[in-house]
Amino acid sequence: MAEAESPGRKSFFRSWAFWVPAVVVVVLILLWVASEIAVPRIAASYARNEILERYPDAKDVTVKVKAFPALKLAFKEYDDLEVKVDGVALQQVNFDRVVLESKDWPDGTFEATIGQDEIERFFSLKHSYVTDPQMTITGDAIDVSGKVDIGLAVVEVESRGQLEPVDGKKVFFRPQEIQVSGIRMPEYGVELVRQIMTENPVFVVRDDLPYSISGIAARDGKLVLEGEVDIERALNVQL
Repeated sequence: MAEAESPGRKSFFRSWAFWVPAVVVVVLILLWVASEIAVPRIAASYARNEILERYPDAKDVTVKVKAFPALKLAFKEYDDLEVKVDGVALQQVNFDRVVLESKDWPDGTFEATIGQDEIERFFSLKHSYVTDPQMTITGDAIDVSGKVDIGLAVVEVESRGQLEPVDGKKVFFRPQEIQVSGIRMPEYGVELVRQIMTENPVFVVRDDLPYSISGIAARDGKLVLEGEVDIERALNVQL
């Protein structure tokens, strides 16, 4: 036969001594859950407003923040931070779109789209073997033309190929087609130009930019870049 519950035990579970602490614990849990949801949203809204204040001409700004526990945000620690900005000028470069993502602030990754008119703003030409280089992006094809000193003469070059990043800052042009003029033996000139292109970068990322490139490609008439970035330096905003 089961032992009857004592009157004292029944009275304890019905008393304020039991229910007040239980209610407090439940309320605290609910507040904690609410804060874990609300605080990242507040942080994202704050970051978005800071970016818009710094870049009022930006066409669109989206910020997503994830952090658990949310208290990590007080120390600028993110599980994931994603910033998307369209139509923004950063360090005198006009980006069609730039996407920045970080899991270890301020270090992060980026994907950016620029038009061909911005190539000479993003890259430095001081180390280029091409004099007065002209780059044309048609669809997914890249054409590079200009003058190249091959030692025996300075020749006019027209070429089509792809860009390849090396060591994060250098960009080499890998030609698929080369045409050379201004020399009696154009076939010999083509081989010399191909050798120069193989050994030397056509562009170098500007020294003052915080980007390290791991991928570069032409897409729909634009240049798409990706790699690593110091997000705080890129945005010039304290988030």
